[in-house]
Amino acid sequence: MNRYAAIALTIASMFLVVMAILVNSPALFYMATAIIATLGASRLQAWLAVRGLRFERVTSPAVRVGECVTVEITVWSDRRLKRPLVTVVDRLPKQLVVADRTPSLPIAPSFDQPIRTRYSFRPMRRGKYSWSQLTAFGTDALGLVTLENNYTTEPLELTVYPSPLPVIADIHPIIGWGASDLDSGRTHGAGLEPRGVREFAQGDPLRYIHWRSSARRGQLMVKEFETGSGVHIHFLLQRTIGTDIGTQETSTFEAMCGHALFLAANYAKKGASVQFTSLESREASRTHPEIREREIREVLTEIQPNQSATLAQEISALRRQFEPGDTVVLFMSAADPHVPDILSGLIEIKVTCLLYDAVEYQDPKKPKANIPSAADPSYIAQLESTGAETIVMPRVERLG
Repeated sequence: MNRYAAIALTIASMFLVVMAILVNSPALFYMATAIIATLGASRLQAWLAVRGLRFERVTSPAVRVGECVTVEITVWSDRRLKRPLVTVVDRLPKQLVVADRTPSLPIAPSFDQPIRTRYSFRPMRRGKYSWSQLTAFGTDALGLVTLENNYTTEPLELTVYPSPLPVIADIHPIIGWGASDLDSGRTHGAGLEPRGVREFAQGDPLRYIHWRSSARRGQLMVKEFETGSGVHIHFLLQRTIGTDIGTQETSTFEAMCGHALFLAANYAKKGASVQFTSLESREASRTHPEIREREIREVLTEIQPNQSATLAQEISALRRQFEPGDTVVLFMSAADPHVPDILSGLIEIKVTCLLYDAVEYQDPKKPKANIPSAADPSYIAQLESTGAETIVMPRVERLG
């Protein structure tokens, strides 16, 4: 409304100037001059209101998808002047999808003390984000003119971890020639059989410190445990460009990450060796379950569907890392026609395919994607003909 008021006053002053000239009226000329002077003073005050400011932002370094994030902004004035109210708007990265964002409260920055304001939002996409731009909006005391000024501050970093999405998907991993320790109850994760000691690493639980070895060597040493199981599970997510189908709220790949986090962390706690084969080595799967869960979360935070290689090409490149008795879990949304041929060549490997229906995730506001769904019955029949187990995953409505 203040913008329209300023426009109206500008038009009125011009009209008065014209009328003053036409009727030769000094009074109308003085009135027009007063209006123009008021607008000029208002514009100067609004301009000064957003100059000479300093900002500092603080927020939680990491949250899960859907959790509330509160950003506190501290504002300092570098000039000794009385400012009207200023509104600060943070320029979040475009790739950071948020919901329920609240505006920051207007503040009047002071020279002698910092003033704080805050806003909040819920991040709806996992990833690591950084931003340093914000805009200060200032107005005059009468509210006639609003001006803005952009500032660059110290980067604010936020890590948004995927939220584990509970899912009922019985993978039935195997060991050796088919016996599963996970099902028989012989796998209990850490604490079953000590394997040895090693140097303490960041993130190791303090209760596993081996105090005698630490005192003897003069540095912290922790106990390592046998998991009690030969179960090894490979997780592979379809990351080919164009196979992520969905909206800003949810998509097939985001659902895959949430389900993969839930399943991988769950099997790691049971004592299985869990590996995201295309992203880490087999040795990474042998860390302590509590550490392993954090490592899995980090992997699934940074992974993106931006690969030019198809899923079949990825499986073919990794097949030498699969050993007899291993279990491979594939997350697929698009029907890759070459995957069944690759799977038929995997000997003594258990394969489970978690399939996401691309049709269900299609954004109704966008043109229909010409991608064959992995949940198509004919494609499921091709996968099952190779001996693979298939599970059609339900549509995820919310990620957090």
